[in-house]
Order: sequence, then C-alpha cells, then structure tokens
Amino acid sequence: MPSTPADLRLREAALPPRRFDGAKLRTARRGADLSQIQVARGLGLSAHVAVARWEKEERFPPAEKLVAIASILGVAVDVLFPREGPCDLADLRCDAGYTQSAAAEEVKGLNRFALGDAEGGRRRLDGHLVAPLARLYGVSPHELQAAQDLSFGVPAPLGAPPQPPQLAEKLTGLVNKAFRAGDPPPEVLADAINAKVGTRITAEQVAALRGGTPAADVFADGTAAVALTGIAAFFGISELFLEDTADVERRVLGDLQFLAAQHDIALAARGGDGGVSPAMLAVLNDLVARAPE
Repeated sequence: MPSTPADLRLREAALPPRRFDGAKLRTARRGADLSQIQVARGLGLSAHVAVARWEKEERFPPAEKLVAIASILGVAVDVLFPREGPCDLADLRCDAGYTQSAAAEEVKGLNRFALGDAEGGRRRLDGHLVAPLARLYGVSPHELQAAQDLSFGVPAPLGAPPQPPQLAEKLTGLVNKAFRAGDPPPEVLADAINAKVGTRITAEQVAALRGGTPAADVFADGTAAVALTGIAAFFGISELFLEDTADVERRVLGDLQFLAAQHDIALAARGGDGGVSPAMLAVLNDLVARAPE
C-alpha cells in the first residue's frame, strides 16, 4: 500500500538524530558478508525481522543501537550514519549506546524522568549531575552543557573555536586523581576540603562548581577567591590552575608590566620583531635561576 503524506511525516519524525539510509545499511551488511540474522543476533535480537524492516525503511532502529550496528558491520558510525548538525542531550546518550533508563541507572541521583525532561527541553539537569553524566557519555562537562543548551533550543555557535578546560572539567580531573576509589558525593568533597584548609565550602557549592556554574555566581558574597585558594591548597596545585585562562593571561601580563616598571626597562622589544625585550629577558632569566626547585 502506498505511503500517505501522513505516513511520510511520521517516518520523518521517527528518523534518528543521525541520517539513516536503509539501502546503505543493506549494502554495508552485504559488504561485511553477514546475514540479517547474524546482525540481529549481534544486537541481542532473536529474529531477523527487525533488520529486514530497517533495510526497507519500514521501521528505524533505536538511535542508541546505531553505534553497535556500525561496529558489527565494521564501518565507522559517522560514515554509515552521518550526523547533521551538533549533538543535543539525546544524541550524546544514543552515541554512548544507552537508553534513558540504562543511563539513569548508571548515574547516582538521576532518574529517567529527569533525564527525559532535560532531553525534551522541559527542565534542566541538576548541576551536580552534569559531571557524572558527561563521564558516562565520554564527553566533557562543557560539551554536555552545550548539548543541553541545544535540547532547550539554544543553537550552538557556528565555527566556535575549541574552548579551554572550564573549572568544572578541571575539578573533575583533580577529583579523579585524588579519589581513586570513586567519585565522592559533594558533601564528602566539601568536608575534606574544609577539614584540610579551614574553609566553609558547602556541598551545594561544590555540586554547583562541578556542574559548570561560574565560581563568581556560586560565591555571590565575594568569597570566590578565598574558596578557590582553599580548593587549590587541598589539591596541592596553584590557584591559577582553577582560574579562567584569559584571566590568568591578563594577570601575568599585568605582573610583567609591573616588573618592567620596577626595573625601569621596556617590556617589549623595539622595532618590528616584537617579543620580550632583551633587558626583560635578563630579569626573567635571573628570576628563574633564583627560583626554588
């Protein structure tokens, strides 16, 4: 029976985030010398009917199975099922091979209803869930936040350059190194930091920082610098590591300008070559030579 316009609209709505072509799937399967039943069994299905329907485009495979299908056929997923545009939250989950229920089971404090609301653009994820969900999907918290924005209708900037690691990503890396037994709850991390350096960071503030909220917004009373100094001391790193790269660069440049003024020398070389002046290089070399090892 021929498809009606309503049928076609339904099929378009059912298309997964990646572009799907039944004929291309059939060609790839035959090229891998696999039968429909072999592909089905590789996916945990008992019959070939589903694969046959996919190839005829009578049905579309669940989006979370596309990566597994490509793997079985020995074809890169981006070649077999190319993506059009950036990923939203549902795309990230499907590319990681999880259903909503399976993903929710892997992240403490997350349920499939909250995940469904976030994917549907109805209610954003709680801040403390961003980092563990990003780890589950194999992306950075910044990438997960961008995908969540897209789910809520906020378009990704075209041609945006790669972003330096954000505070949430840096904290995640530090926590993974310091707590090898697993990802501690926010209250455990807050208590550990406070006991070590005498700060008064709360579990809610730790969760917000790890979820991607800027420190200036988390510590609205102006204590962000003190809190970050305490966190840096707990992890045994320079507090500059936790600051925004652009802010650090501005601070270092300001310090260099101050140092040049103190020695009454030019910071930059004269002429068209640019760079640091020979006099300034001599001062910096002297500082490096006197620095403790």
